[in-house]
Parts: sequence; structure tokens; C-alpha cells
Amino acid sequence: MKRRPRKPRPFTLRYVPVATDGSLDQTLTITNNTDVSVMPTLRFRPHNMYGIELPHVTTRGVHGTHAGLALLPARGSLHEVLRFDGQGADQVRSVEVELVAAQEVDHPALEQEVTTVMIDLDQKATADPDEFWGIGAVNPNPFGVTIRISLVALEERRRDSPRQVVDVVTLQEDLDLASNSHDIIWLPDEVRGQFHQVVHHLVPPTYV
Repeated sequence: MKRRPRKPRPFTLRYVPVATDGSLDQTLTITNNTDVSVMPTLRFRPHNMYGIELPHVTTRGVHGTHAGLALLPARGSLHEVLRFDGQGADQVRSVEVELVAAQEVDHPALEQEVTTVMIDLDQKATADPDEFWGIGAVNPNPFGVTIRISLVALEERRRDSPRQVVDVVTLQEDLDLASNSHDIIWLPDEVRGQFHQVVHHLVPPTYV
């Protein structure tokens, strides 16, 4: 007797406490396996290395997935960065994630990923916070998108522990990117050296 093939889950999640490629730690990748774009609301339960829940730790997503603020495109992924606060925040090594809701939105599937990078005064990509003067954004898709951009500050690395997010500043205005376009946002001088990474997520489009 042949077994029926299992249907793929509508959404899959992957949490990485410590990145091995030099990227941000404490990341959660949410993959949408459906043909419908959504704005998911997630609930988090952090655990320590022994699998014990940490009830005094508050978990938030930099992109606001705990409040349903980020758009997850059809057949695409959303890369969330988790922020932990409270007693035991430095002990988090795994996270149980529950999908509370998924509000459908009218947004096409991305053909290619929209990207944002830190750039220096020569408009070249940089990983050095002291050379972080602006943000370069690229939309390679044949339609316009709107993104919300945040600057992330991280604590100092402590041995092999996950590097925690200590501050997040979200730009006041969302960025509209036309089809097959790029843009640059220059930052005020006073923020130079304070942030270690730039991240973004899609929001319902305002671009026409």
C-alpha cells in the first residue's frame, strides 16, 4: 500500500541562535509556501540550552512580527531578528514559535530579493560601523515595492554566546522603490559608528 505524499506546510520556520557566516545572530526565517502574501503575527516562547522556558524574558521581532507589522510575500521568506529583554535574556538558545494569525494582503510574489546594505561615502558596501554613512537599497523586481528600514546596534561579542540586539532605530518614513531601481539614503553625521547592521522588511505598498 502506497503512502500518500504529505502536503507541505503552509509556513515553515527556522531559528538560528548563532550565525556561522558573520551575519546577525538570533534570526528567524519564516518561509511562505503558499501563493498568498500575508502579514503574520507570531508568539514566542524562549528556552535556555536545557530546553527550559524562560518566563521572564520578553521576545520581540525587530520587524514587528510579534505585532503583525511585516509582510511575508507569497512563495518568499521573511528574515526576522529577535530581540530578548528581561531576566535570563542572555540565556536564550532556542525559541518556540507559534503562528497566531496571518492576514492576507494583495502583494505579488517577489521574483528576486529586495536588498539593503550599509554603504560608505564612496557608495560602496561596508561592514564597518565607523564607515556607515548611508543605506543602499535595490529592488530588482518588475514592480514597485515599499520597505521599512531599521538600524541595529549590537552588544560586544562574548565568547560563543549569541550577540544580542541592544538598540533599534526605525526610519520614520518607509521607502518606496520603483521597479528595477535602486536608491540611497544618507544618514545624519551623529549616528556614525553607533549601528552595526541595516535590516528591512516589506510592508503593503504605497508606491504606484
